[in-house]
Amino acid sequence: MFKSAKIARNEEELLCFRRSILSKYPISNQRTFYDVQLWEDILDNLELLSRSKAEKNYDYKQLVVYILIKAEQLYLIYKRTEKSREERLHNKYSLGVGGHVNVGDKNQRQLHTHSQYNKSRGLDFIIRGVWREIKEEVNIQSKIVRGPELLCFVNDDSNVVGLVHFGLVWMLEVEEPKVFRKGKGLSKMEFMDLEHLKRKRSSFEAWSQLLIDFLHKRTRGLVK
Repeated sequence: MFKSAKIARNEEELLCFRRSILSKYPISNQRTFYDVQLWEDILDNLELLSRSKAEKNYDYKQLVVYILIKAEQLYLIYKRTEKSREERLHNKYSLGVGGHVNVGDKNQRQLHTHSQYNKSRGLDFIIRGVWREIKEEVNIQSKIVRGPELLCFVNDDSNVVGLVHFGLVWMLEVEEPKVFRKGKGLSKMEFMDLEHLKRKRSSFEAWSQLLIDFLHKRTRGLVK
């Protein structure tokens, strides 16, 4: 299912796709969007690259799952510490938890029950990556009422982080705002409504800023 280059021993393998795939779709001026045909094209053309090669190769986009956690009308936010793996985002606020989809997700056999994918297509590795990131980063002490569901994509080539990443944005809804940090790279975790997010927008990392705008448009019925 996946093309794989030669990988050095013990080096993390990331699922990526060629940037040229994006050029076939009318998304040049959009940074938050959803296109089912593009999604199918990406899934049919995934390749495995070592992390060191993927970070320096601008011909590829790395798949990143980015999960928004919502309790009624409140959204989970946190600040990235200097222990966060992505150095370029240190001390920035973020709206989503997540990270790369990697070869471990592809090879993991156990599937979480919250999957919306057809197992026969072998697409359950995506939802495994979603749940792995959630469990690594946060401790949810509330009933899950919905999701995770794929909300949109985020693609932003305006900065060095965005140039090599393609975000799969998920929404996970919980009954109460009882979510606590687990990952060492997270601090100042709290829940905030959309109006407060808009006022604090400039202190967030780029993807979160785009998603704050997306959520605002969504509440006004400007996006599905």
